[in-house]
Amino acid sequence: MAKLFDTHAHYTDECLRGNTQLLDSLFASDISHILTVATNLTDSDDCIALAEQYVGIYASAGIHPHEAGKVENLDDAMASLAQKLAHEKTVALGEIGLDYYYDFCDKETQMRVFRAQMELAAEKNIPVIIHDREAHGDTMDIIREYKNRVIGILHSCSASAEQVKEYVKMGWYISFSGVITFKNASKTLESVLATPKDRILVETDCPYLAPVPMRGKTNHSGYMHYTAAKAAELLQMEYDAFCEQEVQNAKKLFNIN
Repeated sequence: MAKLFDTHAHYTDECLRGNTQLLDSLFASDISHILTVATNLTDSDDCIALAEQYVGIYASAGIHPHEAGKVENLDDAMASLAQKLAHEKTVALGEIGLDYYYDFCDKETQMRVFRAQMELAAEKNIPVIIHDREAHGDTMDIIREYKNRVIGILHSCSASAEQVKEYVKMGWYISFSGVITFKNASKTLESVLATPKDRILVETDCPYLAPVPMRGKTNHSGYMHYTAAKAAELLQMEYDAFCEQEVQNAKKLFNIN
């Protein structure tokens, strides 16, 4: 059975937290690895604790743009984050970035917290997971500032094909969620086609963004094969070959042997 690496999941979310039966079933089927992604410092600890319980689960640590306004002392937050990044199961810093769709935090604060975390990623030589919603220009500008110093993943990619090509030139990986199975996803499909086979990743972003035909349900890694099948079809790859490539790409990025 072809296995997949879910490069972006939220198993510490209330909808999925503590569901050991689900996780056991996923690893018994077509999932080899899961990266459970953090949204704030407390969640980072929860992600690490979950990763300690499963061989196939890895963690990220980071502050989501929605949470940026809650950071009281940026230096203290970065020191705390640095400790969490030192854990053997923490393989990425994220999710970080900019979100101009929701009004949870002003743009200047988001950018300040984003840059501080990019600086930390450069210092610790660890890949980042980027959240970019309705902020493509500013996100790209900040990432350009760290060219040759930081690489990572553009998560649940909504960037244009042209932007994807620029990210790839800078050494970045592009991850696609269940959105590529949606009817109105034509622009995102162009971005899939612009992504080289050795840079493409897939994810659930569970419990959100369940792919067709599971749309509207609580998403989990067991539905990721629908997304992978769509990506394989677009790239004209055999499904098993796509899965093998995707796992290889993720392991290379996250430095997992």
